[in-house]
Amino acid sequence: MIAPLLLVVALQSAEVTEPNTQVKFPVELSAPSGSQVITGTGVRTRTLLKVKVYAFGLYIDGAAARGALSAWRGKNATQLAGDQSLYNELAKGSFPTTLRLVMTRDVGADQMSEAFNEALGPRVAEAAQRGMTGGTEALTTFRSFFSNELTKGTELVFARSGDTLKVSIGGASKGEIVNAVLGWALFDVYLGAKPISPDGKKTVIARLPDILGS
Repeated sequence: MIAPLLLVVALQSAEVTEPNTQVKFPVELSAPSGSQVITGTGVRTRTLLKVKVYAFGLYIDGAAARGALSAWRGKNATQLAGDQSLYNELAKGSFPTTLRLVMTRDVGADQMSEAFNEALGPRVAEAAQRGMTGGTEALTTFRSFFSNELTKGTELVFARSGDTLKVSIGGASKGEIVNAVLGWALFDVYLGAKPISPDGKKTVIARLPDILGS
């Protein structure tokens, strides 16, 4: 169960609001690997009409991140948002990270499963070409977790620590997948060179300068 905790990083509020959807995110989560703090939020839209599907937030282990991302200390959000090498480091998974999604409309199970397949499939195939194996089987398992309709307000949590990705949907644990390829691919969907939300890619790290410090 994911629950708000006391602040570790001295940010201004105990929760932040994604401005396009008004979905609230706790500043801090209790993830399986320990306490994590939010770096920012974004929104996933579909079609030319920009239909809002879900809001998302990225959480990181603040202490571990300050060590792993020390090269980016002292840079502001604009500088960080223009540096793909930072995003690559975040997607790599060298320290615990979590994606929290909150549905802003009803989406069928098959529809959500297929949407993730479209996003993750090419990345898994790319990894296979580089000799990183097991991604296809891991993706099949991941898709099987989407067995029920995701109604508005449903929370999805993808918590990654090392090669292990733990998934919960609607507050219920769906299981875990131990595969580095899938973990990388999932975070690359939001942080990679071709993100599903270019604007969200920038805003989802807006608080990172405060976390890293000077």
